[in-house]
Amino acid sequence: MEKNVLTFGELAEGSKFIGFPVDGDNSGHGGYKQPHNTFTKLKASSGKNGENAVRCEDGALSHMPDAMEILPVQ
Repeated sequence: MEKNVLTFGELAEGSKFIGFPVDGDNSGHGGYKQPHNTFTKLKASSGKNGENAVRCEDGALSHMPDAMEILPVQ
């Protein structure tokens, strides 16, 4: 079986992703039972607070740590 899980740091700039579901996180960030926000990776620290990702649905900027596990999406 192919492993699709990457870390944010491994993801190419401009790629879309969701945060990898985490046990016990079924409220705020989606977990295994809720919809997930889709993000696009930006250049490293492109915002004033180190933002390096943008939420596709509304353009909100976010900071993702390089070690955060993500799933690439099309």
